[in-house]
Amino acid sequence: MDQSEVRIIKTAILNEIEGEKFYVKAAHDTRDQDTSNAFLHLSEDEKRHQVMLREMLAQLAAEKDIIVDKYNLHGTPSPQIFNAARTMDTDNAMEISVFHIAILMEKASIDYYRKAALDTSLPNARAVYEHLADWELQHLDAMENIYDSLTEDWWDKQSYSPS
Repeated sequence: MDQSEVRIIKTAILNEIEGEKFYVKAAHDTRDQDTSNAFLHLSEDEKRHQVMLREMLAQLAAEKDIIVDKYNLHGTPSPQIFNAARTMDTDNAMEISVFHIAILMEKASIDYYRKAALDTSLPNARAVYEHLADWELQHLDAMENIYDSLTEDWWDKQSYSPS
């Protein structure tokens, strides 16, 4: 068993656990129910990623080929909860800060999976890492859109808007 491949997957699992825990905490700490639901949806995606990665690790440990056909690599569409988050009250900058941290986490995940895809010698693992990078990119796009909207609203309320 190639220890560098094992290290890639173990680190990815830990990254996903950190993301899951962050989103659950963010869901509990936010005042807005729609935003809380958005974070819980993201935590569920992070759990799905963990399951896939743990299965890959088990296949690798058993010295079997990594089988990607059994994984749903397309994610689950958000039930439009991100649109509702745009209407949240931005008097409290904490929610904005949480979205900013989430953006940084998603960028780090994308970078990690892209690097893992380059570093792995296993074609099927490469395919999973590329799909996970794309999945995290969907999270990032949603987060950036919400963050931009919330930030503009906050600036307007603080009279920081350039207009």
